[in-house]
Amino acid sequence: MLKELDEWKKLHDFYKSSDFLTKDLANFLKISPRTIQRWIKGKTNPSAKESELIKKYLSEKTSKPAE
Repeated sequence: MLKELDEWKKLHDFYKSSDFLTKDLANFLKISPRTIQRWIKGKTNPSAKESELIKKYLSEKTSKPAE
């Protein structure tokens, strides 16, 4: 559990310092932007499945060439 939380925090820090929009990530995960806001505020945490999807989303976004 601590490892997942640590990974989420690293992803969160990266996400906050990037151009990604909460609504885009929420659409990708098929969740509400409010859920992501709860994660950011530490009220809840993403599931293991959601964490994997976040990794996938970020890796896809960072591997695409700039338009």
